Amino acid sequence: MHKKTLLATFAASLMLATTAQADTIKQGGTLTVPIINTGFVENFNPYTTKDTLHGIMFEPLFVLNNMTGETHYRLAESVKYSDDLKTITLKLRDGLKWSDGTPLTAEDVVFSFELTKKSPAFDVKAIWPTGNLKSIQASDKQTVVFDLAEPDSTFLWNLGAYHIVPKHTWSKVTDYTTFTNPNPVGSGPMTTVKYVKPQQMELCRNPNYYLENRPYLDCVNFRSYNDNSQIQPALIKGEIDWGSNFIADVESTFVGQDKENNHFWYPANDAIHLYVNTKKAPFDDLRVRQALSMALDREAIVDIAAYGYPTVNYNVGGIAELYKNHIDENVNKKYGHLTQYDAKKAQSLLDEAGIVDRNGDGFRDNADGSTVEFDIEVVNGWTDWIQVVQMVTEYFADVGIKANVKTVDWAVYDKNLKDSAFTMSINWSMVSDNPILAFQEYYHTSRVGKGFHAGHGVHSPEIDKLIDSFGKIGDAKKQEAIISELQEFTAENMPFIPLFSNPTWFQYSTKNIVGWPSEKDPYVQPVWYDGGKRVIILNNLHLK
Repeated sequence: MHKKTLLATFAASLMLATTAQADTIKQGGTLTVPIINTGFVENFNPYTTKDTLHGIMFEPLFVLNNMTGETHYRLAESVKYSDDLKTITLKLRDGLKWSDGTPLTAEDVVFSFELTKKSPAFDVKAIWPTGNLKSIQASDKQTVVFDLAEPDSTFLWNLGAYHIVPKHTWSKVTDYTTFTNPNPVGSGPMTTVKYVKPQQMELCRNPNYYLENRPYLDCVNFRSYNDNSQIQPALIKGEIDWGSNFIADVESTFVGQDKENNHFWYPANDAIHLYVNTKKAPFDDLRVRQALSMALDREAIVDIAAYGYPTVNYNVGGIAELYKNHIDENVNKKYGHLTQYDAKKAQSLLDEAGIVDRNGDGFRDNADGSTVEFDIEVVNGWTDWIQVVQMVTEYFADVGIKANVKTVDWAVYDKNLKDSAFTMSINWSMVSDNPILAFQEYYHTSRVGKGFHAGHGVHSPEIDKLIDSFGKIGDAKKQEAIISELQEFTAENMPFIPLFSNPTWFQYSTKNIVGWPSEKDPYVQPVWYDGGKRVIILNNLHLK
């Protein structure tokens, strides 16, 4: 029977992203990276350490490289769909071992996925609750078979996010949620715990890593910081090698301190929107949402409030530069005026909606005479976004709309977005290997109350069916037609106001270590907080 390998969205690649030859590369050295937390404790459970260990201590099955379109096989050597899209056959590499020398087999993979059924908090991609995953079985020592109840060409995308853990140690655990894995056994490049201190943790080379001569580095040193303000001086002083956080005026504050060795690369990442609660008046009127979009000078906001680092997003279909190959330009031609700065048109739309200044105070009022006034929520301490929201309120004021910057703690921000307890909130969008997952987060009713992006109130059974249909087909052209239809739906309804593509914050030093991805060598999106991308980078880094 003919097999479809990873479908049209995957491009198989067994090669690592580097072209350097092992015999020309120095072995040794320590990479120092910052972690924003309250300190380290001896916990090596990958599910309760905020993914700090994914791609470090625990190797993924495979990594989907959204920047190059490749699939980097890691523990797996191949993954195949059946013709009916109901069976996935995953083949492991030959001769895999855990760091303690025990063979790593298909039984470990099956155990790891079934563990997340027993501990739903670890089911990071919710593969079990839908009921579509019927069973996972090991047909031999290297082969894992996933049986689905219904065809789903997107199911495979989930598998790389799960941690493969050793059955021979984890099967003895009674409560996985409190298990701290005190004597860790892993499969990633760095599995040996050198030390754990409150402010530092160091992990070193796996003696049984499956890639010959990798990693080139000996260790990774993690340093704890409370927030971005502490990381910036550490970068400037050369105390850390890799930064993944916002730095104001990075050209002068970081690069300017050592132009030969200090660098940054900020490729486009997730699209940032102003999410609008369309269940609240007057935002239930499409004209009001359109007016607020046209009231914004996005280019000025990016240049002034965000230091010019983001990429302005004029696309009205819900996606941006990260998914540039999927953007439907016909949708932009039809609705593109909605993201162009036009204060006069914005005022005209507000007038048409009956939102006018009834008392001459300069601010527009509802029909009952009350002033249209609302808060835009942003997390306290997110200085760049606070500046963005401040400028947004100024542009809204120019067309007579009174908006306020409301800084809130993360817990409040998180809850309000999920519970639709906001009027307007600045937030990101889903980063994935195909925009269908972003649209699922925006619109599928199953995500209401669970995710950040579905609380705007624009949903329908028809859109649910359209999103669900994507996974039942393997034809790339038909799938792309669904993406285009969802873009048009977004432009027609404008449940959120597009602003810009957030940069992938990435600063790095070549003083001691080289092999970094860059604009000249964009072998992977440089995201520290993604274990898959992180392991690709880690395996390319080496001493200068």
